[in-house]
This record gives sequence, structure tokens and C-alpha cells, in this order.
Amino acid sequence: MIETNRTQSPYVKALACSAFTFALALCALYLGYTLPSFTTSTEAVSQLLALVMVPGLIVGLLAKKSTKAWPIWLIICTFVALLVVITIVHEITAPMRS
Repeated sequence: MIETNRTQSPYVKALACSAFTFALALCALYLGYTLPSFTTSTEAVSQLLALVMVPGLIVGLLAKKSTKAWPIWLIICTFVALLVVITIVHEITAPMRS
């Protein structure tokens, strides 16, 4: 039987990135910095939560399914890359949703 090293607590690490990013986004929202597609504060908070949770869940799944252990820097870099892509797609598709 081949023993593989797996990432310990991949979802916890990835969702910790989500929680930290959500806290930063709430601070930015409080200071008046928002994405152009947000119209109300309530809408902004709910969409920000979705925007940061999706990359966290995807990265957690990727790290869990990997046969090699993912270091924390790889989890963070992958999270940031996915967050940027998902945010760009969110902004591009905003006119279609309204």
C-alpha cells in the first residue's frame, strides 16, 4: 500500500483565508471602498461573503484531493488567484444580473 502525505486540515486553512479576506472586505466596505456592481450595503455583504467562500471551498477541495501535502503558501496563493478570477467574472457578469 502506497502511503501519501495529505494536507492536514485543508478546509480549515482555506476557509481561514476566506474569513481573513471577508474581514478585510468588510473593513474596506466600512471605509467606502466597494466593487462597482454593489448597489446597497446589504447586497454588498451577502455578495462579498459568497465571493470569498467559493474560492475557499474550491481550494480546500483541491488540497484535500491532492496526493501531495500543500504548504500554507500554496493554499494562500491559489486562494488569491481564484479570488481574483472569480471577482473579475463577477464584475463582468454584473450587467447581466440586473
